[in-house]
Amino acid sequence: MAVLLSVVSLFQGQAHAQTTPSQDQPARPEYHNAVRLDVGGILARNVAYNALNNNPQMLLPLLFGYERQLGPRVSGNAEVLLNGGEPEERLSGVALQGRYYYFQGRKTGLNGFYVAPTVSYRAVRQLYYYGTSQERRKLGGAGMLLGAQVPLGSRLLLDVSGGVMTWGRLDRQSTDEAASGAYHYDNKTFYERNKSVFDGRLSLGYRF
Repeated sequence: MAVLLSVVSLFQGQAHAQTTPSQDQPARPEYHNAVRLDVGGILARNVAYNALNNNPQMLLPLLFGYERQLGPRVSGNAEVLLNGGEPEERLSGVALQGRYYYFQGRKTGLNGFYVAPTVSYRAVRQLYYYGTSQERRKLGGAGMLLGAQVPLGSRLLLDVSGGVMTWGRLDRQSTDEAASGAYHYDNKTFYERNKSVFDGRLSLGYRF
């Protein structure tokens, strides 16, 4: 009888273990990709341009980024710029960036403080100061950014970075530019006049 009761108790214990839900919380999924839009660039460009211009305009520079995790602390990042600059100096281009997350706390993946060497290309379409002719230039830049990327909930991201980029012209002076130079027109772009400039991001992203 005692043996029979022991067997029944054993089966009841197994059945209870199978029907009782586990108390362990499921592990959070790890995300290895992210897409971002630089909203800070849109705000900064509009404030800077309209504060110094008597004819206010709505500017919409679109800087999109895609990031892919390549290792525990390393990722690659590609950016595309559309409709950048100002009405008299339009910009478009691409950039490649490597990121090293040197401090992540207890979290992993596309999260934490990072350092990011960056190379960039910009195509510039510029109006002459005293005419309607357009001038096109190609610029190359290289620099370093420091930043931090933090999650906002499970999938949203906030990315903030700043650094210095050094720029130079890649193409040669055209015939039209040489002719305009005879009349002392200064058609150098903002990047050519300043060489080394601040570059920053305030982006919202989505990871997947």
